Amino acid sequence: MRVCHLHLNSYRNYDHLDLKVTSQLCVIVGANAQGKTNLLEAVYYLATARSFRAHKDDELIKHGVDEAFLGCTVDREVNPSEIRIRLTRNRPKQITVNARPLRRHLDLFGHLNVVTFSPDDLQLVKGGPGERRRFLDMELSQVSGAYRHDIATYQRVLRQRNNLLKEISERRADPELLQAWDLQLLDTGCRIMARRATAVKQLAHFARLVHHEITRGGERLTIRYRPFFGSTDEVGEGEWEDSESLRARFAKEIKRLRQFEMRRGLTLVGPQRDDLEFLINDQDVRSFGSQGQQRTCVLATKLAEIEFMRAQTGMYPVLLLDDVMSELDENRRHYFLGTVSGRVQTFITATGLETFPQEFLSQSQVIRIVRGKLS
Repeated sequence: MRVCHLHLNSYRNYDHLDLKVTSQLCVIVGANAQGKTNLLEAVYYLATARSFRAHKDDELIKHGVDEAFLGCTVDREVNPSEIRIRLTRNRPKQITVNARPLRRHLDLFGHLNVVTFSPDDLQLVKGGPGERRRFLDMELSQVSGAYRHDIATYQRVLRQRNNLLKEISERRADPELLQAWDLQLLDTGCRIMARRATAVKQLAHFARLVHHEITRGGERLTIRYRPFFGSTDEVGEGEWEDSESLRARFAKEIKRLRQFEMRRGLTLVGPQRDDLEFLINDQDVRSFGSQGQQRTCVLATKLAEIEFMRAQTGMYPVLLLDDVMSELDENRRHYFLGTVSGRVQTFITATGLETFPQEFLSQSQVIRIVRGKLS
């Protein structure tokens, strides 16, 4: 999977960009605040219909105009995709794939798969559980239409159940009404958890191999799925495949926390409270890992994410690296570049070329950006 062509109009600081991508390796060079990250963000937006920085689409439209346009051509080995997105202030975005309008934004997922890596990704280890759930959801949403559907359904059910719990806490609704929402929470939540558990098991396998190579066998990385009801150590090996067993455990938690939920007016059970654990030599990386260990952990996880997505779809995703070369020491930098070279289309931003080996640059398309223009 690779992006062959990128077209932008009135996007961020770009008046107009028409970029033909001629290499698997693209190094985007420029001083700070010239538009390097904006270009990566555009590729990410064309894959997911969302920004990894902005909260509102209006922030993506160039100041002083009312409309922006993004487009790209994706070579998918079998069926190429032409993705077009039009953003208009105070109106819903319009998305087409191969000239066909998409009814739901979720349907864009899978046409262009991406993995991002930036200094902010340290929050995957250092941040709260929400960061890790978002990571899992983005990874799985790109490779599984069923997971995308379940997440959307679950979020709707959760909102409705929370609204009802709030009314019950204020004595404005009958607690018996919860039963219907409990069933929907249970059905969809169990499917989400089973898929997460399976994905984390596969991701952990790839990450362990990568981490072993980076550290030359000096450390052992373990990634564990931590469901809302406790540690995975408490879950039998086959329990994730046994839907009835998982359902019974989930239902038990609903019953146990019923009174607490009605008093607080909030759902306290379900996959919206899941987490991931990262351990090096059985020690929690978040609490006990050094900055270097945390960086290596995230690096291994991101490379594992690439392999996981390839295993699921048969195609490598596009890799977006935002100012990470300066964050890695020489050993990790060479390992990372050597791993992705020739296999994964990679867009890398940098303020200069001095951190890249000459052999890498000789294979790369170097794109220089000055104030939102190719130079």
